[in-house]
Amino acid sequence: MKFLNPVTLGLNAAALGLNTVTIGLITCLLSVPVQAELSLQQAINDSIAADNWGRSNQFSEAAMRDNALAGGQLPDPRVRLGLANLPTDTFDFDQENMTQLQFGLSQQFPRGSSLQIKEQQMNQMADRNPLQRANRRAEVKLRVTQRWLLVHQLQQQRALLEKNRHLFQELLDTSRANYRSGKAQRFDVLTAELKLTRLNDQLATLNQQLNVQKAQLERWLPVGRGIGTLPIVLPKQSFVVQEQTPEKWSESLLQQAVLQHPRIQVLDQEIKVQDSGVQLAEQAYKPGYKLEANYGYRDNRPDGMDRADLFSVAVSFDLPLFTEKRQDAKRNASIQQRESVRETRLLKVRELYAELHREIATYQGLKERLSIYKEQLLTKLNAQRRAALQAYASADGRFMDVTQAAMTELESKMQKLALEHQLAISVSQINYRLAGMDESILNESENDIKEQR
Repeated sequence: MKFLNPVTLGLNAAALGLNTVTIGLITCLLSVPVQAELSLQQAINDSIAADNWGRSNQFSEAAMRDNALAGGQLPDPRVRLGLANLPTDTFDFDQENMTQLQFGLSQQFPRGSSLQIKEQQMNQMADRNPLQRANRRAEVKLRVTQRWLLVHQLQQQRALLEKNRHLFQELLDTSRANYRSGKAQRFDVLTAELKLTRLNDQLATLNQQLNVQKAQLERWLPVGRGIGTLPIVLPKQSFVVQEQTPEKWSESLLQQAVLQHPRIQVLDQEIKVQDSGVQLAEQAYKPGYKLEANYGYRDNRPDGMDRADLFSVAVSFDLPLFTEKRQDAKRNASIQQRESVRETRLLKVRELYAELHREIATYQGLKERLSIYKEQLLTKLNAQRRAALQAYASADGRFMDVTQAAMTELESKMQKLALEHQLAISVSQINYRLAGMDESILNESENDIKEQR
């Protein structure tokens, strides 16, 4: 926010001889904060920093890491306390030899390496989250860039209409003057009025669209972060891969970019998770063990003779003998699930590869069209408008030709602005498909989860 200095204002006003009331009013008006221009890079940075999805994903990752650590530990040992073989006729603890006060301890040992594999699998699931956040940052960058460029396009088109509005007003004034002098017909005046009315309608439509697009852009920005106005100059959009232009990118480069994309990397990590699922299912063929130790205390006999205490130990384990309908079925299910993820990955690779080729073709087409507008079309349309105006001024042309030429030139200028912004959006679309090579997307500054708890 920028403010004018009230002290400086007061000194200047005193020099001009303004009274105190006038100084106060001017100071209040000029102390209103002026909304700074929102650059494209600032909009991207603010949107990524304010993205609640990313922070939610960080907490989810931390939870999975903690669950992985907990899931890799042995079950808690079990303690058993008991009173065995107490006679019911007297309930005397020392009456019978078999009466014991028992203390037992048991520990369960899961099948094979299932604990280590479970911990590994949970950590692999957590490893997907940084990749998901990288993809999210790439998506936010793309969406914010698209919205910002649409707002900028509408802002520039509105400025262009307002700048050229006086031309149509002058045509209207000229047609009215010629009508009064008998050099033109009433039809020419009506035509000029209609063109000006349509121009005003275009301005109203652009204002409506601009407000809607600003609201769409504000959705991504921090709460309370206004948009205000955008810079006049369209920022240059550069490619992530800057060695060559898209027309000269090799197929190997495109394939590498696709395979490194966070969307594909997430699926690669998911395959690792499913591999661990297969390993975990294979542990079901191994027995699980349980170790038990018991100590039995016996009191002395009523005549004082000592009775020996008793100690026992036992090991119990599973016998996975009939595996066809349990272990085999679970292992087959895990393998099929892994293969399903692999097929999904291949499908996503093909889709992303096709999208990248499509966006490159779109970029090339827009670039060629924009070149035609800049180098040929606008120059010829400007010459056509001037020639029509000169012909009408010398009574050799029709007023309809003048207005039509002026409107066609203006619409072509509007289309040129649209093409420039579409070209910039096309660059952002290509860069999203190259997100695996974008260091600004892959490198993130993680907040400390423990401090946020």
